[in-house]
Amino acid sequence: MCAINRNTHYAINKLKEKVKLEKRERGIFISRDCVVTETYTGKTYKYRVYNYITGNTKYLGYKKRAIETDGYEALLSKVADLSFYNISYPTDGEELIDYIFTTVLTSFGFKIRMEQIDLSKHMYRTMKKQAISLSDIAVGLGKTHAYLVASIVYHINNKSGMNKIINQPIVISTSSKRLQKAIVREYVPEISKMLLSHGIIDEAITAVIRKGRENYICDLRLKNYVDNLSPFKKNPKEYGILKNLIEGNHVDLDSVNRLRNYDRQRIKVISKHCRSCPENKYCRYRKLLEQMNQPKHFFQVTNHHYMIADLLKREKEGTPLLPDYKIVIYDEAHKLPDVYIDMQTLELEKSEILNLIKKIKPKNKKDKHLKSLVKHCNEVIKIVNNIFGNIKLDTLKNDEESNKYPVKDRTKLHQELRRLKNQVFNIILFIPDRKRGEQIAFEKLGDCIDMIMSNQSIIWIESPIQSKEVVIRGVPKEVNEMLGQDIFKGNKPILLTSGTLSVNGDFSYIKNILGISETTEVQEIHKLSPFNYYDNTLLYQANDIPSPKQDNDEYIMKVGNRIIQLINASYGHALVLFTSYEMMSKIYRILKDKSIHYPLFILSRGNSSAISDYRKSKNGVLLACGSIWEGINFTGDILSHLIIVKLPFLIPDPITEYKKSQINDYQKFKEDILIPQMLTKLKQGYGRAIRTETDTAVISILDIRANMQYKEAVRQALPKCKITYNIEDIKTFIQEKKDPEYFL
Repeated sequence: MCAINRNTHYAINKLKEKVKLEKRERGIFISRDCVVTETYTGKTYKYRVYNYITGNTKYLGYKKRAIETDGYEALLSKVADLSFYNISYPTDGEELIDYIFTTVLTSFGFKIRMEQIDLSKHMYRTMKKQAISLSDIAVGLGKTHAYLVASIVYHINNKSGMNKIINQPIVISTSSKRLQKAIVREYVPEISKMLLSHGIIDEAITAVIRKGRENYICDLRLKNYVDNLSPFKKNPKEYGILKNLIEGNHVDLDSVNRLRNYDRQRIKVISKHCRSCPENKYCRYRKLLEQMNQPKHFFQVTNHHYMIADLLKREKEGTPLLPDYKIVIYDEAHKLPDVYIDMQTLELEKSEILNLIKKIKPKNKKDKHLKSLVKHCNEVIKIVNNIFGNIKLDTLKNDEESNKYPVKDRTKLHQELRRLKNQVFNIILFIPDRKRGEQIAFEKLGDCIDMIMSNQSIIWIESPIQSKEVVIRGVPKEVNEMLGQDIFKGNKPILLTSGTLSVNGDFSYIKNILGISETTEVQEIHKLSPFNYYDNTLLYQANDIPSPKQDNDEYIMKVGNRIIQLINASYGHALVLFTSYEMMSKIYRILKDKSIHYPLFILSRGNSSAISDYRKSKNGVLLACGSIWEGINFTGDILSHLIIVKLPFLIPDPITEYKKSQINDYQKFKEDILIPQMLTKLKQGYGRAIRTETDTAVISILDIRANMQYKEAVRQALPKCKITYNIEDIKTFIQEKKDPEYFL
């Protein structure tokens, strides 16, 4: 690593506080805590070195001509031998973390947060111990800066010697594109700039975003697609975008503006094409992969799906997606289990199976050699039609609005699946070797059937929201244990952090979900938010609404009328969170019929524009369900009243139901699974209201159970704040906290 750093601005300004520099004296480079200056006298160039923190100085000599950049190394060798070189920065890792947060970051306007420093030290110790860390960190404490600084300090203190691991990157895995972009484009460059200016690092820290190949342009597919387009039939603007892509240097599809999804699907990289592509050596996607895998990139930033895919490939001794890494940091780690379960879930879908048959079924029925293949294909079509034709969703039982249904007659389904597996095996024997892709596809279909038939699998029937078809899905019963084995395999430090990993500081629930063994040593840390919730929030709890019954008209009307009262008390500016789309629709009709005084929006399935319309309204009311509980942020006054209609007990899914059957004690199941799930979701929903130190908001909970049997658990899970049962207090709070513009 080059030790020359030409970013001398901060060092020179700091030095001027201690010594008086000559009129023409300027900094030419810094290294650690020393800055080398050059002074033109009119005839010669003088060179001097200063420790800009202590003020120590030494004259280095003069030259008739200015030393060029390539001569700085020789100067540096002299500087490095001086007794006052590199004496000002702590050599101990935890002390260096202290120094960075209290001196370096504050010189750029950052506030000192002792809880943030403590968190960063905890993460650093975890890295040193090659251990596992679980950190539950509330919003506003600055966990991203904490783990980035800890990572950099760990690298600084371990970069000497011959250990090859020092050249391996640190992987940061998150669940949101927004955070990935922020880390690569904002956090890392910002920290790098600050550390460079103080001489703590010698060259800029870089980070790259890693994502699936379908996000990139395939040169060959792009060229073939454009060559076969008619410029007279294709929209001129769309045709122009595609033509420019051929001639330009774009590779990331997300960076191409106004590209239709239809076109995107036809020019993206496809795995099976890559293996035998004639353009492989010249492909811009391949060149990008080579560039991103270079060891110069300190951080590899990716998403949970990509990270787990890499782990699974390594487990099967396949080609990894990421370069070998020394540490993994999972931010937004509460979403890891769902991602892993999704990736381990296999499915049988009628149309997919029939499409496979269509690809290999011979069209020439007179060919005697292929008659057997035709026979087996026809048999598969018959069996598949029989399996899916017998599934009647209206005869199956499910809970609330779940789209997952239990299998009524598992024995009968197994019989049909065995017949299907036999025919699939027969088809594989008849597929020509030249069609290796089709052979692999049928082999995977056979594996899927095996897994769904296995007694070690949880299976269910699902009706996808955006599809008319039903699918049969299955996942291994021990999926949580598998998750733990895959994620924590090897002797690498693993840091998992989120705002909702614990329940009141207890990590038992997430340990169970992550498959962490009881004997595994885990470093745990729980930090509350630095926000002043007590002054900036008000919690309203309804104590006169019956227990939730969404099929009870009286209950629905009482909730609807109460929401109208609450909306009026806060002058709109409200987000109403539901756990059921059916309930949301009923309340929407009530609010619509009674013509509330504020713009009303509903985030129904497929209506993503409601969010942007709500933001533009400034004082609107948004009714929402589903992912908005944790996935969307509203800063400022647009969301000043969060109304939670019902405690978010999750709809039991097949995996949860399996765990329930294993526990055989409903009270224990409730305490170990249901209540922790609910409190985690409640904290995520609560977090929509306060996103910055200056936000002020009312949170209203209409579920009377939050004031009865779950009162203590709910109060402990939420930040400490004032509590009221009186709607007039909401109006008073809003009038006291908001500026006049709020009420316009």
